[in-house]
Amino acid sequence: MTTAVSEAIARLTGPAEVVADLSWPGTTATVRLLRRPGGQHFVLKANNSPDCFTRELHALRTWTSVLGTAAPQLVDADEDARVLLMTALPGIRLDLATLTTAQEQDAYRQTGQLLRRLHEAGPPQTITDFGRQRAAYLRAQLTGPTHPLSTAELDFALAAINQLETLPPQTAQPSHLDLTARNLLANTDERGRLRIAVIDFETSRYEAAGRDFLRITQRTLRHRADLATAFYDGYDRQPTEDEQRLIQWCGIGDAAAIAVSAAAAGHDDFSQEGHAALRAAMAAM
Repeated sequence: MTTAVSEAIARLTGPAEVVADLSWPGTTATVRLLRRPGGQHFVLKANNSPDCFTRELHALRTWTSVLGTAAPQLVDADEDARVLLMTALPGIRLDLATLTTAQEQDAYRQTGQLLRRLHEAGPPQTITDFGRQRAAYLRAQLTGPTHPLSTAELDFALAAINQLETLPPQTAQPSHLDLTARNLLANTDERGRLRIAVIDFETSRYEAAGRDFLRITQRTLRHRADLATAFYDGYDRQPTEDEQRLIQWCGIGDAAAIAVSAAAAGHDDFSQEGHAALRAAMAAM
């Protein structure tokens, strides 16, 4: 951590005790849970990536307020040092929580509701060349070592990526873009009711409608039809046919890109997740 970042942290937090290190290994961010002398808890996040910092700061300033206590709220920021101070939310990561089936369904219904509110936090925009841009990005991810993929898997992925270029202009909306159980917190309120919150907005931006369904579909909903039903009940609609095509083509391309890029970076767990999603897509065709 640089001197500038350390000084920024001291300015933003004042006297504070580090309660826990919440950083995710292999990422650009340092995340700490702090407690001030009065007992207040805050989350401090320092990010080495200018893009990730800018996206999260924008989301905290413009979008998370619509989610209230179900998302972090900005307390202060140092833009030069790329440090954020946010409200701390109670709860445990949803992927680590022990819940009944009914509670899981409630959790994903609430997640759908929260995502809908986020998507409506700003006016719709249009991305005229989403498909072409996304296809170019994904192809670039596959130009490195492709040892995790067979020739058939790589050809399958490239065929889906080519399909992205046929997409018409897309309606875009405020999007999280990393909506998984790892970025959801589960907590029980004073009445014993389950409450879900969304965290980690560093990938958020305006994005084509439907793309925000992708991660949660690949990680959870494709395995659990009951949770998919609950999620879309909460969202108040199913994906349209156009969104389903976008989800399918982006999902295949993303899975292949993650399998390759994560393997090249030595993140075998993420590579295996991407590879599994790609194989599942091939089996479903």
